[in-house]
Amino acid sequence: MPGVGAKVGVWLAALLLAGIVAQPAAAASRQPSYLGAWLIAEAWPAPWVVSGDPATQPHDAELVGKTIVYERRRIVAPSPLACDKPNYAIRNPPPEGLFQGGLTAPAAQAAALGFRGRTIRTLETGCEGWFEFHFIDARTAMFALDNMVYTIRRQ
Repeated sequence: MPGVGAKVGVWLAALLLAGIVAQPAAAASRQPSYLGAWLIAEAWPAPWVVSGDPATQPHDAELVGKTIVYERRRIVAPSPLACDKPNYAIRNPPPEGLFQGGLTAPAAQAAALGFRGRTIRTLETGCEGWFEFHFIDARTAMFALDNMVYTIRRQ
């Protein structure tokens, strides 16, 4: 029955075309979870700050209240967090890798900061200054700058 084969061929072609058309839409819906606007909500001296040691004294929390917007091809943020050509990478370091290895008692300090588990989801921007954003959950992350730890929250 030649008519049946032709109908099956048309049906398969339609399915294939539908799959090709649906792929870009599916890919767009799978955008990285970190993209979008984040508020720099709070800051405090980093756990490695040593009282009386001028080399570890924290700077002020001038970034609190400002916004970071992660876009595919740039990061819109106050200096030094802004970046024109990020090279995003996600990795999962253990507590010893948080804040570029800056914690002095990694397991205990990571737990006190709210991190759970043996690894912590981390966004590396690949920008000058090599900033890392460590996620507590899908809506909260932390980064360190000038001996301060900042918390960011998804807006």
